Parts: sequence; structure tokens; C-alpha cells
Amino acid sequence: MSQSEYLIVFVSILIGLGLSDLMSSLRDLVQPKRDVRWHGLPMIWAVIVLGYVLAVWWMLFRLLRLEMWYHPVAFLPVLMTVLTLYMLCAFTLPDADPESNMHVTEAGEKREIVDLESFYLSKVHRRWFFGTAAIFSLLVFATFNAAQFYENGRPLGVAIKQTLLAFPIFIIPHVLLALVDRKWVHWGLTLYSLGWTVFWLFDVAVALTGIG
Repeated sequence: MSQSEYLIVFVSILIGLGLSDLMSSLRDLVQPKRDVRWHGLPMIWAVIVLGYVLAVWWMLFRLLRLEMWYHPVAFLPVLMTVLTLYMLCAFTLPDADPESNMHVTEAGEKREIVDLESFYLSKVHRRWFFGTAAIFSLLVFATFNAAQFYENGRPLGVAIKQTLLAFPIFIIPHVLLALVDRKWVHWGLTLYSLGWTVFWLFDVAVALTGIG
């Protein structure tokens, strides 16, 4: 096994763990024994994070062939990108916690009810989820442009400018979502993020067609 194959397997395991966590949370929500008050925002973000997983996995499949990542220090940005992606998957949907979700119905019965809107708009969730998303976005841009600088001889100034584009496109919207609880803001920026994720997936697909 070559060094690049070794790194790809390692990264694939970490990404697979994140995807497994996301799917486990979704599975817990659809269990018949739980009453769920569904809401569109967290479900759209589950789709967006799934898009992140696909884009990052395919992007790293290409980038990890470069020798620049073979040094442990150089590999650290890739590792941090994958770890923040794992945390995003873990934060997207609520985990099964019967005690915290137990409510008393009008009939006096205790029943587990999961309110996705309350979960999504809660301050704790917004700060952790969108704060992690902001860090993830910066790491993705920085890692990709560092690879372009190394592989294609992109000027350092251009690589830095391309990395800074992450701020208006992703990081600032994520920070706003972390700080603001207005629904209309979340709907607008969520649909905006969904559009950018679809574009990113197509962009990665087009780039991969150039692999020999």
C-alpha cells in the first residue's frame, strides 16, 4: 500500500464515521416510539452536510495523491478538515436522549417528543453547529488553495485571496446563523448555503474529470 492510499483509507474511515453518526441520528428520529415535530431547517442542513461529505471525500481523493501531505505537519490541515466535518455530522440532528425529550401530554402520559425547531434554534446548537461550519469552511478553502499552490504553481498572493473568499461566501453567513435566531434569516441563508453546496458538488465533479 502506497503512502497516498494509506492516507486515503485513514481519511475515508473518519468521514465514514461522521456519515454513520448523521444516519444514526436520522434513524433515531423515525423510530415509531418517538413523536417528532418535524421542521424543514434542520432537515435541509442534513442534506447540506451530506453534500459536504460527498464533496470533501472526492476532493481529498484527488488532493491526497500530492506528496505535500506526506509530512505529518503538512497533513494536519487535512486532518482538521475531516475532524470538523465529523463534528458537523454529529451536531446536525439531535441524538437519542429519552430523558431530556420526555414531555407530559394532555392525557397525563409521559411521551418522548422531539421538537426539531426548538433544537435547531437553540443557542447551544446554533453556536456549536455553525461555529464548526465556519471553521470547516475556512479549512476547506485553505487546504484546497494550498494544494493548488503546490501542484499548479498558483501564486501565493492568489492562493491567499482565494482562501479569503471563504469569508463572504461561507464563514460570515455561518457566523450570522450562529448569532441570530430569526427564522427568516435562517431560511434565507439556509437556501443560499444549499445553492452553494450544489454548485460545489458540480464543481468538484467537473474537476475530477481531469484526473488521469
